[in-house]
Amino acid sequence: MIFNLLSFASVMKSAGYVALALLILMIMITVHEFGHYVVGKLFRFKINEFAIGMGPAILKKTKKNGEVFSVRLFPFGGFCSFEGEDEDNKTEGAFNSKKPWQRILVLLAGATMNYLLALLIIIVSMNAYGQSLFGVAKVEPNATEAVFETNSLQDGDFIVSITKGGKKHAVFMTTDLISALNHGKRLETVEVEVVRDGQRKTVSVALRTDVECNNLTEVNKAYEALGVGGALCVATNDGSVFETGDYILKVADDEDYGNCTFLFNEKDFLDAVAEKRTGDQISFYVSRGGQRKLVTKTFDSFWENVDPSDASEVWAYFGVSGYDKSYYTDSSSVKLGFFRSLGNSFLYSFKIGGTIFRTLGQLLTGKLGLTAVGGTVTTIVQTSKIVSYGLRYALEITAFIGVNLAVFNLLPIPALDGSRAVFCLIEWIRKKPINRTVEGVIHTVGLFLILGFAILVDILQFI
Repeated sequence: MIFNLLSFASVMKSAGYVALALLILMIMITVHEFGHYVVGKLFRFKINEFAIGMGPAILKKTKKNGEVFSVRLFPFGGFCSFEGEDEDNKTEGAFNSKKPWQRILVLLAGATMNYLLALLIIIVSMNAYGQSLFGVAKVEPNATEAVFETNSLQDGDFIVSITKGGKKHAVFMTTDLISALNHGKRLETVEVEVVRDGQRKTVSVALRTDVECNNLTEVNKAYEALGVGGALCVATNDGSVFETGDYILKVADDEDYGNCTFLFNEKDFLDAVAEKRTGDQISFYVSRGGQRKLVTKTFDSFWENVDPSDASEVWAYFGVSGYDKSYYTDSSSVKLGFFRSLGNSFLYSFKIGGTIFRTLGQLLTGKLGLTAVGGTVTTIVQTSKIVSYGLRYALEITAFIGVNLAVFNLLPIPALDGSRAVFCLIEWIRKKPINRTVEGVIHTVGLFLILGFAILVDILQFI
């Protein structure tokens, strides 16, 4: 009974976060449509309906001027319906009876409202909680070059900016690490502004590896160059002392966990077992499902046939079928004062927008696969996870979604505001519109393609 109650409570808590994620998405969509509405009213466009949500109306109110305000059943969208929006209607107040520049302003107003709200949220968040910083929880030792002993980050450093080749890069997101370090060479020195023990200082850091990131997902190459330590996450076969998804953290070679030896990489693991003999035992601390566990392996007679220097043989003996590397990173925040936070808020919002453009460019050129992006369902799932971390993270993801919506809607893709604005611009230049029927077909096809793409990338995420 207690188990059932706990399970029910867990489900309800998760459902609450999903509901909050939906609310965030609906707020941004509503703000977007409200932008269209406000500018439309300013230029006396005739508006038929302003709707929150999609599907059948569950609440509806009609104003004296005939405008309908409705709340619809499904919380996955909304719209501001203008008179004659997709037809050659020249009656007073109809969308296409208005001047092209007025229509362009109405179309751009939605994205503008999204961006302004996102910017306001970033400003509030930065002043309330401080600027989020990327942190290095554990630096990996490196004995091959003496330069790394002096020109290195330290455990617990939080990175504010990186200067390479005389160019300073503020670091707000992990993609900024790629921008700052890409094409860097091993032993090249960069200047890193960090917060260390609460104090801001600039340190010289020698890159430990070359950095050649082909796309925005290859941040691990930047981590390696900066010396960010990592743990091995393993996939296992039956009979292994490890479980799939375990992170191998340390050898349990001391009673105090803090004094135990970190295993940063494959070599460290091989070194830890190299001198073992039949009958010996070795214990490891692993992270399993967010909990620290102690696992022990007794070396049997099969170990005698294993070459301890051969990684494939050692992993096979331990029942490990493969591994990936995860990195000891952290996050924190630092308050910079109102005016610097204000300036950084604008910079951060621009960086989010720039990352979206770079992502789209890499998708089009094939540098990124479709699994790097997600549709509506993926957005809701990821947002629900992030808001569970607290208000600060809820504000950050709300702002991120706002900038995303603003940028995406301005793209010249059929059915989006950016494309409709392009058609208005063409009409303004030509002094006559493109055939409305043809334009309508283009936007309809574009809408179905966008919906299909969103469904496809969601399916790929779950696969």
